[in-house]
Amino acid sequence: QWAEKKTKKSVKKTGGSKTTITTYSYNKKWSPVVINSDKFQESYGHDNPDVMKYESSTWTAAKVTLGAFNLPSSEVSRINTWTNKPVPDSNNTALPSGVKPYGTGYYFGENPSSPQVGDIKITYSVVLPTDITVVAQQKEGIIAPFVTKNGGSIDLLKTGVYGKDFMFDAAKNENKAATWLIRIIGICVMYCGVSMVLDPIVVLSDVLPFLGNIAEIGVSLISWVVAIVTSFVVIAVAWIFYRPVVAYVLLGVSALLLAVPCFLKKKGSKTASEDPTESTQLLA
Repeated sequence: QWAEKKTKKSVKKTGGSKTTITTYSYNKKWSPVVINSDKFQESYGHDNPDVMKYESSTWTAAKVTLGAFNLPSSEVSRINTWTNKPVPDSNNTALPSGVKPYGTGYYFGENPSSPQVGDIKITYSVVLPTDITVVAQQKEGIIAPFVTKNGGSIDLLKTGVYGKDFMFDAAKNENKAATWLIRIIGICVMYCGVSMVLDPIVVLSDVLPFLGNIAEIGVSLISWVVAIVTSFVVIAVAWIFYRPVVAYVLLGVSALLLAVPCFLKKKGSKTASEDPTESTQLLA
């Protein structure tokens, strides 16, 4: 099918205003769903089929067991060891007109080497019986999440055979990674907010293009420092009683980030105050 790609580029004008230039490009790609070409910016010459002749489907076995216990569908859906399932030999299977064997599936079209809009590829994948490790509750012949006293739940599943220590350590590491990802996103959101607050400075400076570029760099640096320091302080306050060492380290890094600009400013002021004295000595 045809797919539309939208590219936006902001161009500054004298006086601080910005113009957004949008470019549209089109290329062919395989898609499991219909791409509505009526919504394209340039739909002429980029028409896609209105419906899919064959749609993707997934079938789950009615009964999947782990030893003597049944696995609910929520657990079965997490077993993702998919492998390609070869189709029957075409010599022994009557295929409809226009259908050709292709790899491990079928191809609906003239030439698989030169696909055209409207061509279809059909392949099959299957999850074969495999070893899994589950940390959950055995309840009335099924595997179910274990509900903790604080209302949380324990429901771990991995393909392969592992010990309980590995499973819990892996879960802790995943939680740590997710937590730090959220924190990084928070810092980036804070940066965007501070940048928006300081953006008028850039707009006013854009009267002179070179001055606007310098202001933009300065505002970006200040926004990053404010975002990082503020985020670190918030994290440190939350951890001050539970992880005091980490909290003090974060507070120290925040203080260092604030001290560096002050030190540079003080050093620059000191250098400027010494210059006239040196000039007087040379003239004398």
